[in-house]
Amino acid sequence: MLRCGQKTIIFLINNGGYTIEVEIHDGPYNVIKNWNYTGLIDAIHNGEGKCWTTKVFCEEELVEAIATATGPKKDSLCFIEVIVHKDDTSKELLEW
Repeated sequence: MLRCGQKTIIFLINNGGYTIEVEIHDGPYNVIKNWNYTGLIDAIHNGEGKCWTTKVFCEEELVEAIATATGPKKDSLCFIEVIVHKDDTSKELLEW
């Protein structure tokens, strides 16, 4: 994507694990290493091409990140990591 000059916005929803799997059948195999995804993108980017990354923790930060990605950074590949609580899930999943 960087090599081809993509101007895409990528959202990674990071709940720190496999919430759906925990709800279906919990076990130690559901405990995973939580990577620094924005750091990984920055390492791959390595200063070549146009790339912008950010990590957001609340709705206000997400709104600001989207405004930045569609405004000043609109000519870049944008990667927004959205941190949500590990137990943030839908009512329907819990009922299932």
